[in-house]
Amino acid sequence: MIGRRMAAVAAAALVVGAAPAKADPFDPRETARALAPGAWQVGVFNPLRVGLRWVELELHPLLWLVAPHADVKVPIAGGGPDRWEWSARLGLGVPSAAWRLAKPFGLAGDLVPSCKVAAHEPARGADCHRPGWLAVPKIGLLATRSIGPAGGESAITLSAEIAAGLPLVGEAARPLDAWAPIDVALAPSLGRTRAQLRAAVDLLATPWLRLRGELTGIHVSRPADDPLSTLTASAYAGLDLRTSAHTRVTAGAMYWNTDRRQREVTKGADGFAFVRYVRSHEVWPTVDFLWSY
Repeated sequence: MIGRRMAAVAAAALVVGAAPAKADPFDPRETARALAPGAWQVGVFNPLRVGLRWVELELHPLLWLVAPHADVKVPIAGGGPDRWEWSARLGLGVPSAAWRLAKPFGLAGDLVPSCKVAAHEPARGADCHRPGWLAVPKIGLLATRSIGPAGGESAITLSAEIAAGLPLVGEAARPLDAWAPIDVALAPSLGRTRAQLRAAVDLLATPWLRLRGELTGIHVSRPADDPLSTLTASAYAGLDLRTSAHTRVTAGAMYWNTDRRQREVTKGADGFAFVRYVRSHEVWPTVDFLWSY
């Protein structure tokens, strides 16, 4: 049934894409504004967003098969060039199946290598830290205000969000301690609590070019015996390039500052070397292609 519905959605998208349509506004992304009823946007990596009568629905179609989830953006108040627009974000996911399925749909044995070892060495079964079945509720608040002389085409957005993995069967797994973007994104799926604050500016430079910058502070809970810091910071700078009336390319880079227990060996004034722990710095390129109707 799910497969048929997704096929129908894909077919409808192709039909709509082939038909003449009004040009899509080159609006800022990830704001408090919900899409108009009937409008939708999807990317290769970005989620599918669909405007409904009262709310905006967001989900990743492919991930939904192994990690059912949905976010809903609910407009609260505001509007107009000199006012803040407010909306709430509510979400719920059940990502546990993804840890038990092999590629290409699941992550079994890749991000939880201790379980792969335990499968071949039964005596080490206690080393498997794969998460049990859990639910991941999410709640957030967004506020957007138009800025500059462009009459609402440039905007600043502030957001706060918290997501937590609540075990239903089994226990929470150990943190992955993977690269920062993976560690942060999957933390609630491991039974951790992730809270984040973000400020973003999206500027219309030309009718076909937007510039975007973000600053984010993130807290991810960790076990009591884990010495790593719970705080992570990230910054993003990039652009959106309009390629047609309904498509755009996004490209940029994201910087991450996190604690991965990285060691640095230095020599003191007495000539002796000593080891100290320092925070890690990571830079990741980002690119996507988006369709909007």
